[in-house]
Amino acid sequence: MLKRAVSTAYYAMFDALCASNANALVGTSTSGADAELWVQTHRAQDHGQAKNRLLAYRRQSPVSEIRDFANVLGDFQTYRLDADYNPRSVLTRSQVVRLIDRAEAVTQAFRSLPARPRRMLAIYLLVARTRN
Repeated sequence: MLKRAVSTAYYAMFDALCASNANALVGTSTSGADAELWVQTHRAQDHGQAKNRLLAYRRQSPVSEIRDFANVLGDFQTYRLDADYNPRSVLTRSQVVRLIDRAEAVTQAFRSLPARPRRMLAIYLLVARTRN
């Protein structure tokens, strides 16, 4: 159960990032003509790419909430992989509670950011760079 809690916390953070991307680029309404665009944008984020791009963006972002979120999501991706695929992984209840508290705190701070920094992050994460 403890391993499942760590995995679930990671997916909650990842979902918060995906929802933020969709809200920032499509809008918060998930009905009508934009509903399918919102879903497509929400599903556009790849797990490995999210970690790598977030960690790269973190170095240039002046927004501490984005830096903190990037750090914790990157850590949680590692924790999740260990929890899901390492049968010898052992976690204590107090470790898991601390990890989940940390994830909740940075996710709430990230969600509270104004639209502009979240939109800039969404563009960075989802729009491929072109090379000249």
